[in-house]
Amino acid sequence: MSLGVSSELLTKYATNAPRYTSYPTAVDWTKDFAPESYPKLLARAAGRDEPLSVYVHLPYCAQLCLFCGCNVVISRSASRIDAYLDRLEKEFDFIGRTGIGRRKVRQYHWGGGTPTQLNLAQMERVQRAFLRNFQLATDAEIAIEVDPRVTTTEQVRWLADQGFNRVSLGVQDFDLKVQEAIARVQSEEQTRVVIDAARAAGIRSINIDLIYGLPHQTVDSFRRTIERVIDIRPERVALFHYAHVPWMKKHQTALETDATPDAATKLAIFQMALAAFGQGGWRYIGLDHFALPHDELAKALDAEKLQRNFMGYTTRRGSDMVSLGVSSIGEVDGAFVQNASTEGEYLAKIDERGYATYRGHSLSAEDQLRRDTIVGLMCNGVLRKREIEERHGIVFDTHFAAELDQLRPLVADGLVLLDPDAIRITPLGQLFLRNAALPFDTYLAARRAAGGDGSKTFSRTL
Repeated sequence: MSLGVSSELLTKYATNAPRYTSYPTAVDWTKDFAPESYPKLLARAAGRDEPLSVYVHLPYCAQLCLFCGCNVVISRSASRIDAYLDRLEKEFDFIGRTGIGRRKVRQYHWGGGTPTQLNLAQMERVQRAFLRNFQLATDAEIAIEVDPRVTTTEQVRWLADQGFNRVSLGVQDFDLKVQEAIARVQSEEQTRVVIDAARAAGIRSINIDLIYGLPHQTVDSFRRTIERVIDIRPERVALFHYAHVPWMKKHQTALETDATPDAATKLAIFQMALAAFGQGGWRYIGLDHFALPHDELAKALDAEKLQRNFMGYTTRRGSDMVSLGVSSIGEVDGAFVQNASTEGEYLAKIDERGYATYRGHSLSAEDQLRRDTIVGLMCNGVLRKREIEERHGIVFDTHFAAELDQLRPLVADGLVLLDPDAIRITPLGQLFLRNAALPFDTYLAARRAAGGDGSKTFSRTL
């Protein structure tokens, strides 16, 4: 695949912008949301028949990777993890008592942290708590994030026995010098052992995460990493741009920023990776995701059924998303809800009341309209105006007249097509999905009007 994208075009549209796993983004949530409303939201959502998504956050890691931007707890203590699981079980049971668990779960995900840092008995505790309170749909996507350095073959077999059918592995880069700079030394052999075990156990969807923009990366060094990934042939690849946010993640100050590639080199790395994965047979899904043609992600894109939520791109997004564990974010009954962001606060809130919600945002009708518009553009490359009009009771071209005008530079650059009945993202425009979504984000527009550029809030688009 070669999209013929110029460095000038990449530079022109490189900016800081949300990834739109939600709209409004978490930084724009209103301050007047009452955390105590969460049980009522769950109870109302329990009366629906649509499927659910369920996310479980398991934050523990044995050591800290210097590039990490996730909410993690660095600890090797089994007793500390057990204490956390005591509260997680309480949260599961509290939510189960609302009745929402009668709805079938079509998307179930363990994230972290490093979920496979839990020992097998601890993993079994989490799964029992889930099965005690929820029921899986027969076609559910059941996914987990794993670290090959701590994941055993026994754990992989257990995951397969429990129905897990997608495994995501962090690699970032196979170059040893880069790995040493980011404090994550992980051999290709370690990675292959876990992937081979997963495939032998019947897990058919493998994802590998890569990051560009790390210290000591060059176009040639990263090409060698990509060649090794292509040889492994995972069904999916996520190629993330490193987000350096030391004001939010202080450990990133230890990273050798003077050794990171400059902007021109990062663009060259991205262009090389785009071409290499395309030539290797992967479909470019958009943003930073690639999938082999037989993978469900690629098939969903072809069928205009790709969806998006806090877990990123998905083929089985539930109408509500129940999230458990420290810092986890869910969406229930038209509201976003987030749990306490520190381990201590989470444990205390669960002990106090059975749930740990500390903030949220109730979506207005305008929020829902713009969320559907943005997600539509981000997912399937086409936004059909009539569908939005019927769902929200508006005249699209009238309601979004100013936004359509803001898209005209992207039209001139061959990124977007404005048809009478649809907004279409061109193949080249797939690289600029976030730019196409920006005009519809009134919160970001207000922040920029007030002088903020998002540089300390959002990652770079490219």
